[in-house]
Amino acid sequence: MILWKTSSVLLTLVFFYAAKRFNKKRPSLLFSPAILAPIGLILFLLFAGIPYQVYSEATSLISEMMSVVTVAFAIPLYRNWSVLMAHRRMILTSLATGSLIAILAGVSTTMLVGLGKEAAISVIPRSITLPIAVSVTEAIGGMPTMTAVFGMLTSFAGVFLAPKIIKKMKLRHPVSIGLMYGMGAHALGMVKAFERGETEGSSATLAVIAGAMITVVWAFTFLPVIMSWLAV
Repeated sequence: MILWKTSSVLLTLVFFYAAKRFNKKRPSLLFSPAILAPIGLILFLLFAGIPYQVYSEATSLISEMMSVVTVAFAIPLYRNWSVLMAHRRMILTSLATGSLIAILAGVSTTMLVGLGKEAAISVIPRSITLPIAVSVTEAIGGMPTMTAVFGMLTSFAGVFLAPKIIKKMKLRHPVSIGLMYGMGAHALGMVKAFERGETEGSSATLAVIAGAMITVVWAFTFLPVIMSWLAV
């Protein structure tokens, strides 16, 4: 059992390292390690006939380590706290507006394309970090797996579109850029924001945390209205 767990963790690291090396040669969102590594692992598990549940249990150490490492994001957040608080009104207003628009746009789009009521409910928390999004979905009667898919698609789209939006809108303020990355692409957005600078990364971190809290409030506040609309 220990040998299998060790081998699974090493295999995951090898796939991630290989994906990073490939991404350096072909820098593109489509060749991002966040996409290539999971695809490679999925194909390997399929060809090897290994159930995902078995692999997931063997690599649980990575998930546990990620939970601990996430705390490190609090360090730059603390360092730039005074800067963020100086823009607190703009931050709260932007996040509240962005969160509400994300919910309304998501529900409207899923209904317009005919994905059904379950998909419409599951898409409500798509713009917040996945662990919280899945919990919210379970609480409001959605499908966690569908929320995970919507969340990942939102994250990838946010990271892909962010540089184009920054250039098109001529955004220069680091706080604004960080908020956009955090609210629009959550976890992956945080990583990209930190690549631009510590203030951007801190703003993105705050957006992920505060945005999740605001989205939870919006979700439960407007759920009765959304359910009535879906029933029509």
